Parts: sequence; structure tokens; C-alpha cells
Amino acid sequence: MKKDDVDKKLGTLLKKHTPQAADNNEWFTRKVLNRLPPKPARSYTWLTVAIYIACFAMCFVGWGLFFATLTPGIILVKDVIGIAILVVVTVALLWHVLRNLLRSSEVWW
Repeated sequence: MKKDDVDKKLGTLLKKHTPQAADNNEWFTRKVLNRLPPKPARSYTWLTVAIYIACFAMCFVGWGLFFATLTPGIILVKDVIGIAILVVVTVALLWHVLRNLLRSSEVWW
């Protein structure tokens, strides 16, 4: 890459107006900067909890609708398929919540 006059002028301008901490303090070096601890990662546990609550609410609504539309004394194919889907979704959700709860190192409740 070829440097032209604008690049050189911009470089000198930045060097001129940028404070140099290493010149003012002998303890503040690039090595110190490289050994600083990393920024803590943002925690989105509130979002996880909100999604779990929404999923459980949808499961409860699904179970409620299933039992509200159930005809007493008659078992239809749609009832068998509906209960199978509800059981699979509910068990999968419970398994996922318990797995994340046991795996996580931080307490989120």
C-alpha cells in the first residue's frame, strides 16, 4: 500500500494530539495493558428466565385447551395426537430447564 501526503499528515496529526501514557508513567506499559483482565461478559439470564416463563405459560394454555375440548367418553385420533404432542413438548421443556439449571454455574432465580 502506498502512503501519500494525506496519510502522512493524518499520522502526524494523530501522534501529535494523542496523549502518550507510556511517556508520562513508567509503570503504564503495553505489557500491563495486555495483562488486564478481560471485560466481564454480559449476562442475559433475565432473557432466559423470561423465555422459560413464556414457554411454560404456552404449555399450560395448551394443556388447558386440550382438556377444555376433550369430549367425555370418546377418544378421537386428534385427542391421541394432541396429548402425544403436549407430553413431548412439556417433557422436552422440563428437561431443557433442568439441564440448564444443573449446568449453570451462576444462580439465576
